[in-house]
Amino acid sequence: MIDRRQVLAGAAAGFALALGTAMPARAEVTEAQLMVERARLTAMTLLGDPQYAPLKSLLHRAKGVLILPNVIQAGFFLGGGGGTGVLVARGSDGSWSGPAFYTMAEASFGLQFGGQQAQMMLVIMTDKGLNAVMDRSVKLGADAKVAVGELGTQVGAGYGVGMDADMYVYAKTSGLFGGLAVDGSVITPRKEWNDIFYGQQTTPEQILLDRAFFRPEAQALAAVLSQP
Repeated sequence: MIDRRQVLAGAAAGFALALGTAMPARAEVTEAQLMVERARLTAMTLLGDPQYAPLKSLLHRAKGVLILPNVIQAGFFLGGGGGTGVLVARGSDGSWSGPAFYTMAEASFGLQFGGQQAQMMLVIMTDKGLNAVMDRSVKLGADAKVAVGELGTQVGAGYGVGMDADMYVYAKTSGLFGGLAVDGSVITPRKEWNDIFYGQQTTPEQILLDRAFFRPEAQALAAVLSQP
């Protein structure tokens, strides 16, 4: 005779196991959703600031944009840092794709001190730049030419914008650091976040070029980037 208590205990254990395995994935979905919202707020902040007027003009001609809500740089003589953000690409009709998640990790050397945080947008102007980011880990300055735009009123605000770069970097910084370094930074897709966010196996090309997946969060971000 089957013991009813054993059946209930087994069912409870199975439910707990299923819940335990589901919770991390659910937490990562929520974290990814929050990242998309932070990217939207970052875009609103930079695009709405008169100090970054050239950014809006570049964005209207861009092939894509990587938005990093919280890039951290810290160090003493040896600097490093990075952050996670979202990449969106512009289609032939001018509309923006859904977000793909990427990480930027940086390492810089030299006479440096202090630390800072930055809201950053990398505006990708060429097919070469967009393909470099999508296809693999791209090293800024080596695989794609980068120019630094206005950095606001903080240290490094005097950088000018070149006219032949694959990407332009705009950042709103806080804290004190001896310059905002991006050369040598490596941008890599976060496949696990992409797969969890869209609920299936993905590739950057499917998300950014084929637009094979849909999430409603993408609409709010695209609306900010599409403002005249």
